[in-house]
Amino acid sequence: MSAAMHQILVIFIGIFAGFLCRKTKVLTEEGTGTLSNIVVKLILPFYLFSAILSTDAAIDPGTVLLTVALSAGMFILSGTVALLVVPLLKPPSADKGVYLFELMCGNVTYIGIPVCAAILGGSAAFYGSLLNIPYNLICFSLGIYLLAGKLPLKKILNPAFLAGVAAAILYMLKAPVPKVILDGCSFIGQATSPCAMLVIGSVLGSVPIRKIFTEWRAIPYVILRLSGIAALVAFLLRFVDIDPVLKGVLTLMAAMPAATNSTMLCTIYGGNRELSAKLIFLSTALSAISIPLWAAFGF
Repeated sequence: MSAAMHQILVIFIGIFAGFLCRKTKVLTEEGTGTLSNIVVKLILPFYLFSAILSTDAAIDPGTVLLTVALSAGMFILSGTVALLVVPLLKPPSADKGVYLFELMCGNVTYIGIPVCAAILGGSAAFYGSLLNIPYNLICFSLGIYLLAGKLPLKKILNPAFLAGVAAAILYMLKAPVPKVILDGCSFIGQATSPCAMLVIGSVLGSVPIRKIFTEWRAIPYVILRLSGIAALVAFLLRFVDIDPVLKGVLTLMAAMPAATNSTMLCTIYGGNRELSAKLIFLSTALSAISIPLWAAFGF
């Protein structure tokens, strides 16, 4: 079994656990909202802080800044594609923002970092964690606006974004951080993916199963999310002279399935979380085929 397939199956076990929790009322509507808040505002920041500062990679400050800049460029590119394509799908006005967000942002945290680390090794996890700095800035500004029609300015400087920036600065300054702090952050951060998958499974558990497969717009969406944007990123990176591992990370991250954060943000701020959960489920299922293909032929 490939590393990518292994990671995706692990993710689905987590989603299935959340599904069972909702069906057996272990996770209620209120509990799902509380868990979403805990992941977004507490566990994820600890995860990103430890992931950046626990790396053994020796990356110079210029490359750190370049990685963040290229990552931001990747999201701008995917956002541009979304603006061009989503109107062609003619979704209901209430769903348009979900499609825009899910095309612009893939699951670069809960699947992206571990998959990149497993496939590319070396400094891949470090690059992937840096990529999450612009991602979290987008999530808690434009993301909330697209998903819920709100723009809470106080949320833009969110814990996950601030944790990533702080860790990157400390890394570039080579400032010593006590190992006990990093180990403590890592200990808490390890709960990030399991808790996020429980939320997705819980939301899916509140949706009749037959409705999961009735969104026809999900077909062109999944094609673009898993292959179209990544192909465009890979083509453009051919003209950029950077670390091959960084090229691989950017390409793989562009091929990730729908962003898990969308369901949690919809739960917290309002929005069509059922549609979000459907897109996550379908794109993640098909990524079990697409990601191994990218790994086999792209690197």
